[in-house]
Amino acid sequence: MPCYLEILFINSFLDLCIHIIMIIAKQFILRAIALTCVTWGIAYNISAFAQSKTSHNSYTQIRFTFNEVDPPDNGTPTTQGGTGSRGNCLVPDNKPQLTSLAGNRRLRLTTNSHPTFWVYVPYTAKDSLGEFSLHDGENEIYRTKFQLPATSGIVGVALPKQVAALQIGKTYRWYFDVHCTVANARDELTPASVTGIIQRVAVSEKLAQALKSVDSPLTGVAAYAEQGIWYNALTQLAELRLSSPQNKDFQAAWLQLLTDSTAGLNEIAQAELIGILNK
Repeated sequence: MPCYLEILFINSFLDLCIHIIMIIAKQFILRAIALTCVTWGIAYNISAFAQSKTSHNSYTQIRFTFNEVDPPDNGTPTTQGGTGSRGNCLVPDNKPQLTSLAGNRRLRLTTNSHPTFWVYVPYTAKDSLGEFSLHDGENEIYRTKFQLPATSGIVGVALPKQVAALQIGKTYRWYFDVHCTVANARDELTPASVTGIIQRVAVSEKLAQALKSVDSPLTGVAAYAEQGIWYNALTQLAELRLSSPQNKDFQAAWLQLLTDSTAGLNEIAQAELIGILNK
């Protein structure tokens, strides 16, 4: 009987030891698993943060280079473009005045036969109408009237395909007018107006080579900007922003292009990009 009790005691003791060991091992395994999960989580967060920082900081840099091509003398007025007047229209408080985003001597080039013209408009549909015209010397090529949007911002006017294509080597002048309505006005009101020039040029061999190596939408914009083709760069980037309004890279590139020292459009760089009015 004593031997039996002794064996029973030993078996019970062994069971207890095994149970304790299993509890300790289970805790060790759980801790190891938890530590592994934490380690993986930290590694993942670091990797994701690095990727997000890289993505944010590695977008294609947009640098505009002024093209020294002289505009030909074909009867188009030779003023620097981008000039304008407020007429009888009162600019809303804290808003920049009517401003052209293209059209002075440095920002006049395009390779497009039917380009888009961009203007910042502080006025709205509430009290004004818009009008755009394009001229070849004394000849009017195109004119259109349109309702302004409900909010102020940057708008475009596209030259329709049914209008004759711009000729390579020629310089044209365009006007963007805003006709404001003023209560109890007795005399005809002078519209707010801005004017600019545009010159179509052929695609150079250097630009053609750069466009062949384009591997993203922004590198295409950069190729035009580096060759001084402002209208193309501006329009392509505007279309990218309109198609993907939340894209941070497109937003950053837009600010970089408009605040370039050659463009000097800092005052309206943060304005809302609304879209093309005559589409």
